[in-house]
Amino acid sequence: MSPVNACLKWGFIVVTCLIGLASGLTLGLTLFGHGYFHGTDDLEDMMLAIKVLYGIATATFLLAVIGVYGASKGKPWLLIIFSVGMSLTIVFVAFDFVALTILRKQAGELTLIEHRDCWLTPLDTANATDLPMLHEFQHLLQCCGVEKGYEDWGSHIHKSCICEIDEIDCIPAPANSSLYEDHDSSLMIMIYQRPCLPILVHYVNLVIDVMITILATVVLFWSTCLVLAILIVVQLKRKVEVPPVYYSAEAKAGNYASLAENGDIA
Repeated sequence: MSPVNACLKWGFIVVTCLIGLASGLTLGLTLFGHGYFHGTDDLEDMMLAIKVLYGIATATFLLAVIGVYGASKGKPWLLIIFSVGMSLTIVFVAFDFVALTILRKQAGELTLIEHRDCWLTPLDTANATDLPMLHEFQHLLQCCGVEKGYEDWGSHIHKSCICEIDEIDCIPAPANSSLYEDHDSSLMIMIYQRPCLPILVHYVNLVIDVMITILATVVLFWSTCLVLAILIVVQLKRKVEVPPVYYSAEAKAGNYASLAENGDIA
């Protein structure tokens, strides 16, 4: 086997060690999150994501160990295992990248005009199981209704639309609203003006963009390691050409003088 370029070898080791460190950190955070959500109602919904993180973090950590050991010891077969495993991992993450891109496009289409009919209005007649989540969104996002604002509630506007503090985006509630039934009619009730759907889509797109950026950065690091590993394998497999040695009959045996002659050595 021929020697490997020192810069190539140590560059691969440094980048692979960073990947192993990130994988170990991801595995630790996944263990912490699994323990944090254990015994809660949210665990079942998050179990798939936790299993995926377990698999990717464990696989990349083991591949990093194999890659560093193979490069330091000059073992081509270990680097080949690293390259194959890293290629499969990159393909898996690439599918996730495409899925997130499609999800972002679908989330943006929810605000289009042709999708407005899928929302059941007025909301006071909607499915009772969906309303608690909507109430929570209205309180957290400081919004009212789904797509048309308070008009989505008809005359029965829910109290979660009431502005708790003076905000610029608040407007007076309609006079025929049910909010005034147990309230002094001389006092004006302010409600949120903005609908919830555009705000929710904005935050969903923001989260997806962050995830896409993280995945793109991870794939870039993994691809760099993969290319470096392939180059190292190529150098290790390269044959070293030794120049041939020829015997010449013209060499004369009497051209060498003894050091002990003529008293050169005392």
